[in-house]
Amino acid sequence: MLIDKLGFESTDKVVILHIDDVGFSHASNVATFECLDFGVASCGAAIVPAPWFLETASICRKKPSYDIGVHMTLTSEYDLYRWRALSSVDPKTGLLDSEGSLWRTTEEAIGHISSQAAEAEMRAQVQMAIDNGIDVTHIDTHMSTVMAPKFLPSYLKIAREFNVPAFLPRISRNELEVRGLGALADFYLKLLDNLEKKGTPLIDNILTETMGDSSNKTEYYCKMLKEIKPGITHFLFHPAKMSPELESITPDSAKWRDLDYQAFTDPKLKECVKELDLKIIGYREIRDVLRGD
Repeated sequence: MLIDKLGFESTDKVVILHIDDVGFSHASNVATFECLDFGVASCGAAIVPAPWFLETASICRKKPSYDIGVHMTLTSEYDLYRWRALSSVDPKTGLLDSEGSLWRTTEEAIGHISSQAAEAEMRAQVQMAIDNGIDVTHIDTHMSTVMAPKFLPSYLKIAREFNVPAFLPRISRNELEVRGLGALADFYLKLLDNLEKKGTPLIDNILTETMGDSSNKTEYYCKMLKEIKPGITHFLFHPAKMSPELESITPDSAKWRDLDYQAFTDPKLKECVKELDLKIIGYREIRDVLRGD
């Protein structure tokens, strides 16, 4: 079990406090690194094709200790703020929509992008992060797109190529059914069992119910943290600092992204983590186990 290899007891509550969508905007970069410096958030993953990725890379070059991975991205979901694939602009790949950008939805991406093109794009994203000075600690998924059965083998292949852990949660049949994936339950359960037997690290629990407003998001997150079970939990959130840029890019989510930023720079949340005796780690520790460092 991964928790044992990390040096924890099976009864410990080990939490990865993970920032999604790093680099999609200047506002997200400001918030991300303030949250990491504050000391509650532990790591994050960057959208490499996004317009503000180079700022992310510049910050990481100046402070290589930041625990940053690649947020594997095959979609570009905003109405007027788009990004395109890194690997190809050839229409035959299916990577790009009529606007020349990655598809807006997961369903469109799955329906149009060939598995070969998806693999080339994922590889290009990791390589670009490395080439720009990021010590890539892991890979994970934007909008869950690369977790689709069509793309999952390539996602895992890229993790092996670069010798980094891939975010991969242990999940039950019931949880798959709740997420509308009941028809694929046999596929996922058999795959996860085989992968774990071969030594692939799996995350025990995931918490994703973070994308929304709250009258007091610090209190909301403290309640979520109190409900964490023993094992390794991936807790994701999306901080960005309120600004005209953020409101223009994503008027629907600007408020709650700013609330995430405020919560994860709030001393009350830090105290909550301490009181609950949560063991906070990032993906660098998991990468070290994977590589035998």
